[in-house]
Amino acid sequence: MKKHYFFLGILPIIAIMISCGSIRNKSTKVINTVTEDHESNEYEFPAGVFYTYQFEGDQPAYGFDEEDIVEKLVSKGIDVKNMWYKAASSSCVPPGSEMAMSVMVEAVLLVQLKETDDQLLRMQFERASAPSMGSCAYRVKRYLFQPR
Repeated sequence: MKKHYFFLGILPIIAIMISCGSIRNKSTKVINTVTEDHESNEYEFPAGVFYTYQFEGDQPAYGFDEEDIVEKLVSKGIDVKNMWYKAASSSCVPPGSEMAMSVMVEAVLLVQLKETDDQLLRMQFERASAPSMGSCAYRVKRYLFQPR
């Protein structure tokens, strides 16, 4: 009977942890995602090797699925440290502002590795000499990966 109450007590805790993203699918190797502001203050990227995803065409990459890229990187065994993603948009809203500026915000996907990996060059990535998220980088999604 006591075991029954234990499981009833722990089930809501597990459900909350899953919904908050504390427990992740082991196949993704992502341990956390956070939203960062790279625009308001100078952002310093950690040391490493950087690659930028090359979006196709000159149209904004609306609806791009960055999680698909995460799965591809992990499935190929690429040792990713961090990944940053800024979605494409037709407006820019600085934090604390209620006014949107009408601008074309380019999508940016940046991957950080410890060392070079040519597999990325065959996946629409290009080596970045100076990492940047471009303009209007107030809401950048950062994926932190499990260290190997």
